[in-house]
Amino acid sequence: MGARANPDPLAVSPSNPAPSFPWARLAGFTLAGGALLWFFPLWRVVPLVAPAPAAAAAFSPAESAMRFWTETLPPARVRAVDAAVLASALRRDPAEAARLHARAVGLGTAYFHVRGRGRVVAVERNVIVLALDGADGATFALKTGAIFGNVVRDGPGLLDMNSFPSLADFNAVSAELNRLVEERVLPDLRRLATMGARIEFVGCAEATDPAPGGPLLTLIPVFVEAHPAR
Repeated sequence: MGARANPDPLAVSPSNPAPSFPWARLAGFTLAGGALLWFFPLWRVVPLVAPAPAAAAAFSPAESAMRFWTETLPPARVRAVDAAVLASALRRDPAEAARLHARAVGLGTAYFHVRGRGRVVAVERNVIVLALDGADGATFALKTGAIFGNVVRDGPGLLDMNSFPSLADFNAVSAELNRLVEERVLPDLRRLATMGARIEFVGCAEATDPAPGGPLLTLIPVFVEAHPAR
């Protein structure tokens, strides 16, 4: 028999499988490593600023104003300054009256929170004028027109800006309180405040010097109760 030829080392046979190349082995390691890093990453991205609390995101100026209107404001009526007492103080010295009876808010702004009774002596386009009980002819006016500004919010001295998520929310509550006055107080006041009617009121006003010959103070009413003239 002739000599047997040496087998080809690269030939594929059951006893000599296909050789394993380095690039195939590297691809396998890469896929395995990628899967491992997917489930067990070396680092995570963490936001530097924590997300806002859910409560702040859900803040509702309308709901906050309604809670203040129905729960906080009514019990505070008893702490409002008596209108006759304030009228007497305003007649003597408006600056001293503000020092004694107003609440300062910011620089140079102060508000009165007032309760009293009086008789309607004038009905004008945007105000009614009351002759105050127990004040010897002194008059206050109650606004009946559109309400603007922060008098209702700041007048009672019961709301703190720092208790709200932002200044924008605090101002939005002010607008909602003005709307409540326009919807819940002014319609009845305009309808019932006829000449001679008696009005019980609680209201707020900015502390300013009285206009010569006019009412000592013009209030935004937050509560009124009217009794027809007899």
